[in-house]
Amino acid sequence: MTTPGIAGLQTQARSWTQRVRQRVWRLAPGDVERVVLRHSRIYILPTPRGVALMATLVIMLLTAMNYALSLGYALTFLAGGMVAAALLATFRNLAGIAASPLGAGEAFAGGELEFTLSLASGSRQRIGITVAGRQGLPSSVDLPPGATRPIAISIPAPKRGRLGLGRVSVSSNFPLGIWRAWAYVHFPLSGTVFPAPEAGAPPLPPGRHGSYVGRSSRLADTELAGLREYERGDAQNRIAWKAVARGAGWYSKQFEGTGGGGTPELHWAEMPVSLDTETRLSRFTAWVLAAERTARPFSLHMPGTALPVAQGAAHRRAALTALALFPSASVR
Repeated sequence: MTTPGIAGLQTQARSWTQRVRQRVWRLAPGDVERVVLRHSRIYILPTPRGVALMATLVIMLLTAMNYALSLGYALTFLAGGMVAAALLATFRNLAGIAASPLGAGEAFAGGELEFTLSLASGSRQRIGITVAGRQGLPSSVDLPPGATRPIAISIPAPKRGRLGLGRVSVSSNFPLGIWRAWAYVHFPLSGTVFPAPEAGAPPLPPGRHGSYVGRSSRLADTELAGLREYERGDAQNRIAWKAVARGAGWYSKQFEGTGGGGTPELHWAEMPVSLDTETRLSRFTAWVLAAERTARPFSLHMPGTALPVAQGAAHRRAALTALALFPSASVR
């Protein structure tokens, strides 16, 4: 018969410790589907108000014992029974609630990402149920018997990428606020945080129509939208020569419509080399949003990503998701 070595015992002890911590604190996203809050998940402790009330009861009991006050005993035990009944009521208000994950939203860096959970009350009415994430403001809801309600949780999204919901607490201090019962749920929900669009980003790059666009049929259904700062490489027939002649400066004409400016092709390699990775991503985000506002199809070409020319909500989401998940290491 062989005995496990020291390394094996250490591994077993570490595994046991991790299981205990997961069972108690729900540190890992182990709740994949619907979770019903039972006694093994629910914790209950007195609130500061409850602690003050219990300290008062102890003083009342000592006073009644010292002076042999029958009325003091009666009041102390009556209030103590109320405290014990409140403990049971607080536990029953939380026990039996079913929590389920519904979905995760999308946000831009610097905003808040919203997640949605579902709470089902079961056969009893639930009053003052509070749901709170690791950050952000808690949300409260009352549930009638047999009701199911969606509840939104918003957490700050400081930077782009994938953001997980993390551990969520479901709690209640009903009816008297002297006990707080709570339970943890941890669903593997994660949302996408897009890069924040660059403030004051340059206009969309001009589309590529070839060497001559002056009287092309592509511009037949376009309208002059205004002037923008001249950029090196703009076609000569787009330059506002009247403004140049007046000495107002160099400007290029900007068009709107299906052919206005052509189809923008957003190329990573054509960005100024002085821009770092995050600034490039912010500028691309601003351009994607600008293309959507003007209903112009566009293509996106980045290291590891090549989206063909298209438009619409799905294409916009695909482009913003590629920008959000781009590696953080600087790529030139």
